[in-house]
Amino acid sequence: MEALYDNISRRKSTRNFNMDILDEASLLRVSDILDRAPNLFEGLKVHYHIIKDGSGFSEKATGIIGAYTKVKAPHFIVVTSKTQSGFRQAVGYSMAHVILSMNDLGIATCITYPGVDKTVIEKYTQLEEEHEPVLFIAFGNPENPLELYPKADYYKRRPLKDIIIQGPVKRKYKFILEAVRLAPSSFNTQPWRFSVDGNRIHLMRVKLGFIKSKFFTSLNKIDMGIALAYMIIAMKSKGMKFKLVKQSVPHENMEYMITIEIQEQK
Repeated sequence: MEALYDNISRRKSTRNFNMDILDEASLLRVSDILDRAPNLFEGLKVHYHIIKDGSGFSEKATGIIGAYTKVKAPHFIVVTSKTQSGFRQAVGYSMAHVILSMNDLGIATCITYPGVDKTVIEKYTQLEEEHEPVLFIAFGNPENPLELYPKADYYKRRPLKDIIIQGPVKRKYKFILEAVRLAPSSFNTQPWRFSVDGNRIHLMRVKLGFIKSKFFTSLNKIDMGIALAYMIIAMKSKGMKFKLVKQSVPHENMEYMITIEIQEQK
């Protein structure tokens, strides 16, 4: 878990890939990461499907977009789930572990969103019954090897004072929020906010206006799963004990998601 935590500050999204395919040993290591990816909810398993012919898939899947432009990559991962309650958060949580693990291998990634007919996907991989594609992960070697890791000014993120809506935050917990502050989000919307009450951190999502809500709400629910994963990875890297609980924590213009209750060391 320490390696994943270290990669939180070392991972960046890559949109320009070298289109040479990865060697078989690297693809096997990616498959192993996908097989070991954790799930947020018992009974709601996130599935992963590697598309090796990313070049051909890129040409046919014209609807795949990154934050700014269509992404072409030597390989793609199709991330699927049953569309039941909480599936978007579950996908984000599981996928966060995947992209950080792949970064640790020196493999570049870019989270992209499906705007492509399911029949196109099924020409390249077989999807499980009742599973729907939720997003894609483009991956491979970056076109410029120096672009794998972020420069000092890469992260354009809100400061802690903007995402903590209620505090104070104990100094020993600050690293948890610093970790989630660096999490990727759709179109860099950074929808997470935190209400901190002693050893409890309440995770909330910003409610959007009518127009933005129609476009961003589904994506931001995936983002919230990523945020939760980054927080848990940070805590596990330090050996902290905690549990996830549901509480009634209303806050104006916020949607309450979950509470992390940290076990204080005696």
